[in-house]
Amino acid sequence: MARISWHPAFVQAIKHEFVEYREVLDFEAEHQLTTEPLKIDVLIIKKKKNVEIKKNIGQIFRLFNVVEYKSPRDHVTVEAYHKTQCYSRLYASLNKVDIADMSVTVVSTRHPRKLLAFLKDRYTVKSTERGIYRVEGDTSPTQVLVSEELSKEENLWLNSLRNDLTAEQFEQAAKSTERELSMDAFFHVIGEANIKVLEELYMKKNGVILSEKLDAYFRDKYSAAYIAEGEARGEAKEIERGRNAVVTVLRTRFKRVPKEVEKTIRQMVDLVALESWLVQAAACRSMDEFTKSLNG
Repeated sequence: MARISWHPAFVQAIKHEFVEYREVLDFEAEHQLTTEPLKIDVLIIKKKKNVEIKKNIGQIFRLFNVVEYKSPRDHVTVEAYHKTQCYSRLYASLNKVDIADMSVTVVSTRHPRKLLAFLKDRYTVKSTERGIYRVEGDTSPTQVLVSEELSKEENLWLNSLRNDLTAEQFEQAAKSTERELSMDAFFHVIGEANIKVLEELYMKKNGVILSEKLDAYFRDKYSAAYIAEGEARGEAKEIERGRNAVVTVLRTRFKRVPKEVEKTIRQMVDLVALESWLVQAAACRSMDEFTKSLNG
């Protein structure tokens, strides 16, 4: 499987977590600390000092907030924790910021057992709610967030940024996309990381209900999954899956496929033609338009 770039999706996810504070917080992705390639994953800056952040994962926020993110394929080590603390101190030093105005957040997808054991041995660690571990005694207010443990209601976006979503969890995220901020990177990543679940959703009788933009995007991903799988199997199976893909997309979009149209699709043995029909099925505005393309 191709390497998945999780960080752009994380930036969009954490922006959505704080969507109600979008007029108060600035998010700077990969904030470069020096002229060398030394970057903070996300630097969150409060634009209005007197606004209290009540969001569960932002209650420790000060004026400048350093966030380090580890994707599902990475482990949050003790070394990574120390590095993030150093980023905070270096930022304060370079920008002449009071260290008391800094906070540190380390985000891990999985439960970092060894790191938390290390922190509990040296500091006071309090779990204020599932997935949020406050560290008391370090230089700056610090928390460790475990995204898979966070509330599905309060922290949908970070909780969904995983490669082990169920069909129900994926559908919940897909149906909650009507927000002001762009989520293209986020859904590209969870689609790539959970391609089997995405395929399962589109195999449902009525498909998955998405916004128009996302519906078109997911149809493309679904089509690509079928094509990729077909290449790894024998030609006969590839042809059959291609036929099924065209019929499934049509049923998802238009509920009913005329018998003559389905018969024509089922009789096609040309993979190039089936791929073309799949694109037409995803892009056409009506069943009549698709039917005309069969004879084009």
